[in-house]
Amino acid sequence: MSKAIETVYENGVVKPLKPLSLPSKRLIVYIEEKRFSELIDELELEAREDVDRSVAAVRGRNYEGSS
Repeated sequence: MSKAIETVYENGVVKPLKPLSLPSKRLIVYIEEKRFSELIDELELEAREDVDRSVAAVRGRNYEGSS
């Protein structure tokens, strides 16, 4: 069974925001969730980088072909 635990990452340590009632040595798996706006920003950046690479590749071919 999974359970969401709100935490804050500070100085290299993940700290729960509320006390936890977990047994000692319980394995905790960290899954980062991002806001939709953060994902859109990342996609836009990746798309710009892809366009820049494509334009550079086409320009490179045009320069080589025009010699």
